[in-house]
Amino acid sequence: PTGGALRVLAEWAARTNAGKVTVYVRDARVHDFAPLPPTVDIVEVPLSSVPGIIGDARRLMTSPRDGAALAQRVDAGGHDVVLCFASRLTQSSDVLGKLRTPSLYYAPEPLRSAFEPAELMYPDPGWKGRLTRANLNPLEWRRRQLDRRYARQAPRVITHSVFTQSTLRAAYGLESRVVPLGVDATAFRPSSTGGRRTGVLCVGALHPLKGHELVIDALARIPREVRPPLTVIGDRGEIEAQIRARATSSGVTLELLQGIPFSEVVRSYQQAAVVACAQIREPFGLTPLEAMACKTPVVAVADGGFVETVRDGETGLLVDRDAGAMARAITAVLRSE
Repeated sequence: PTGGALRVLAEWAARTNAGKVTVYVRDARVHDFAPLPPTVDIVEVPLSSVPGIIGDARRLMTSPRDGAALAQRVDAGGHDVVLCFASRLTQSSDVLGKLRTPSLYYAPEPLRSAFEPAELMYPDPGWKGRLTRANLNPLEWRRRQLDRRYARQAPRVITHSVFTQSTLRAAYGLESRVVPLGVDATAFRPSSTGGRRTGVLCVGALHPLKGHELVIDALARIPREVRPPLTVIGDRGEIEAQIRARATSSGVTLELLQGIPFSEVVRSYQQAAVVACAQIREPFGLTPLEAMACKTPVVAVADGGFVETVRDGETGLLVDRDAGAMARAITAVLRSE
């Protein structure tokens, strides 16, 4: 899936001392989000392209067979080691447990739809949302079954935070090694123009777990005459209309950016006065580090991986998951020279 894990792959590929890197991928279009270095060989091994629910059902039913076939192809490539990333279909990769080549699974998080409150994961009021919230969605049941099976077959696991290490242990009984992430400080860098900034930035998929609505509620508590505008960068998710409606009803000026080039993402960090991070149980959170590299202040909830990446009062402000607390912290940053 697009997001932090894919950028981790791109950053790793750019820095590894491996003599040769081959990336096997089900859909090469995802690398438009995080381009790989030109030295990387990309091998696309697509799944069934049938769209809609029928296609989802078919891909989930054939997943074990497809994973075995991919593992066989990877083994035939003569590689020294395989670094497995997450799957958009099943979260844990379908090749785990099937590879003869030594392998390592980078687990960015458990399958959150299986462990988070259903009303957060599936806000859709339609029939699909109702079925899933009631644990009656056969596709989601199959997905959870496969994810758990694949995860438990991983011979070696790494993750990025102590928080996620504990959630992997609770979800799957997996032990993992923590390797914290970093960001490229030559790509994320302070603005050369300077000047006073007033806007607030949020970065994350358009999903309830990303906490955009809490930030809107926080800004709505700041007096209108000094209320900063909000920019949200988010490509995936189903709550765009919900976010726009909440901002409109709250009197918060909202700019929503999707599919923008990397240079525009960096510029947004540089131009913001505050980067607000309100994600729910965020596994790690690259956003605070990207903001820090751009010398942009961070206000984050004291939750999940943010507790490990933000030093309260030193590299950012940590607050309770409360709109009033976040509003006060954002106001304090805006007033501070």
